[in-house]
Amino acid sequence: PEDQKPINEYINFKENNLTNWTIFSQKKYINTLFRTYLFFFLCFFFFSSPELFIIFKKIDLHSFFFKQALFDWFFIKFFLSFLSLFFYLTFILFRLVVINKRFKNPRLIYEEASWYDGQIWEKPFFLIKNDKLLSTQKIEPVLQRLVRTN
Repeated sequence: PEDQKPINEYINFKENNLTNWTIFSQKKYINTLFRTYLFFFLCFFFFSSPELFIIFKKIDLHSFFFKQALFDWFFIKFFLSFLSLFFYLTFILFRLVVINKRFKNPRLIYEEASWYDGQIWEKPFFLIKNDKLLSTQKIEPVLQRLVRTN
């Protein structure tokens, strides 16, 4: 099937708006990474705002406990945002590792529940050369960047 060929998987990865930012230049990559972190932080911030209002009502605003509770609340939001970003990057990393492995493998095993299921397709020699070149020039630098970021 066409959708299981490594080149088509890579093209889908590049065209997907949730994952294509990993192949941008360094400046755009860091900018998008920061915006993604900010998105997660704002999601956690706004979805847990009722907790903050409960803290405001029950504790005197000038007490030590209020300041400690507010600090803990912000710290938890920062931590959850970081953890969400970490899992998001790990998901992208594993997806790229699978695509890279399929590029480097000289044969493909179909994973479809149809008459292709379990069949093995041997790649021609010219396609093996092209796939390995694409793997080393396009995918492995992105993998190294993601590993350094993670």
